[in-house]
Amino acid sequence: MTERARLTDALALAARPREREYAVHDTALQGFMLRVQPNGARSWVFRFRRDGTPCRVTLGKPDAVKADQARAAALAFLAREKGGGSPVPLPASGPTLAKFAAEYVERRSPSWKPSTVAATMSYLNSAILPAIGHLRVGSLVRADIARFFHEYGRRKPGGANRSHEILRNMFDCAIAWGHRPEAAGNPCKGIVRYRRPPRGRLLGADDLAKLGAVLRQREAESPACVAAVRLLLLTGCRPGEIRRLRWSEVKPDRLTLIDAKTGPRHVLLGDSARELLASIAQTASGEWVFPASRRDGPLSRHDLHYFWITSRNRAGIVADARLHDLRHAHASHAVMNGESLHVAGRLLGHRRASTTNRYVHLDDATLSQAAERVALAIEHRLRCKD
Repeated sequence: MTERARLTDALALAARPREREYAVHDTALQGFMLRVQPNGARSWVFRFRRDGTPCRVTLGKPDAVKADQARAAALAFLAREKGGGSPVPLPASGPTLAKFAAEYVERRSPSWKPSTVAATMSYLNSAILPAIGHLRVGSLVRADIARFFHEYGRRKPGGANRSHEILRNMFDCAIAWGHRPEAAGNPCKGIVRYRRPPRGRLLGADDLAKLGAVLRQREAESPACVAAVRLLLLTGCRPGEIRRLRWSEVKPDRLTLIDAKTGPRHVLLGDSARELLASIAQTASGEWVFPASRRDGPLSRHDLHYFWITSRNRAGIVADARLHDLRHAHASHAVMNGESLHVAGRLLGHRRASTTNRYVHLDDATLSQAAERVALAIEHRLRCKD
């Protein structure tokens, strides 16, 4: 039997959990109810139909949102659904963004890498919380986020984009954890992020030939750096993944990376990469494939970067070519040699094809050949008779 009552704050706080979840329906507004779960969690809920389909939104918790506020929010949501009247503001509820940020990091960080924790805390403490940390999670609207985003973006568009990503994930969690009414939605949606100039250079066949000559010249001088650069090109790994590569991660046919950017992954090795690693193994000692030259630990980021800059300059490759562009080169040459974008993405360990698409650069010769093939196909069709 459906339970009905005039929903009040006292009734909500006195509601006790039962063996199964139950709801108390409001006698004043159809669809408005109090939901009580077996673990004692209580929440205001509004049910309605959208084009005949049952829908439900959560309006907040009784200990943060008053019954009258939740009822007003339900009416506001109903008005927006029917397209009539001006919407009533949703109730200001939930903790401040600063307080919620502490809970967010505490609950989410166990699954993050240390670098992700450090980056998230840096953006929170330096940019996000000083600007909007005093506002409540339940009452923040898109205008608040947009104001922060564009003010920060005038100085640091890249930082604004990263902050937007952090905030979007935070508000998804705030809704899921009951700190923000579901009807309020995520205030980060609809904000267009800054477009950044595409990064990355294509190292074409001529560039690779010149780089190969320089690497052969420097092999006796810097054997570890030469081998690291070669392995970057042969595997498409990220520079950090190769610098910190351990012998325990090297298998006969693959690398089993335990600390990749997107989590553990396998990198299959071609004959050239296997031969390179086998030659290094003959004189190797210790756990690191590329040990540091002057201390314990892996090859330092500074040493590998300096080696790349000097080798790039000596080879006459474009001055803004980055070490990371060796990864781009692996993907680009895979596609130019007939592999699909999907296969190139799998080789690089990408989760989304859109990411791989940003990595792939095609040289003029490849595009010219493609244009010729397309033109010949069209010309053939034009000459065909019915």
